[in-house]
Amino acid sequence: MRKVIIIIIVVILAALGAYGGFEIRGQAMAKNIMKEYNQIMAVDLDRLADGNYRGRFDDFLQAVDLDVKVKDHRIVGVTVNSQRCGKGYEAREVVDRIIKEQSVSVDVVSGASASSRCIMIAAYKALTEQ
Repeated sequence: MRKVIIIIIVVILAALGAYGGFEIRGQAMAKNIMKEYNQIMAVDLDRLADGNYRGRFDDFLQAVDLDVKVKDHRIVGVTVNSQRCGKGYEAREVVDRIIKEQSVSVDVVSGASASSRCIMIAAYKALTEQ
């Protein structure tokens, strides 16, 4: 009986340690997303040639790979090639906002702020990192 109790205690402690590590890494991810998001500045679309621009952002549980299509100095399309984020989130709403507002910095989608910010970060990187 004593061995069973020791095994249960070890399993509980291991689970708590894993949860704590996951929580710490999640908080670091959230801080990094905000740091990257806060560095987004206005993009001068007049300086961009027509074409497709690839952008990526990846941190722990959040990742996005996308293409931003520019024509006549306007954002005419954003294609999300792959996205890893919270369950049930659709990128379409924030993509539509980027195209409508002609800006990579738009309002986040309620309930999906980290995912929205990751899309904006990737779009910004696409248009500024050649």
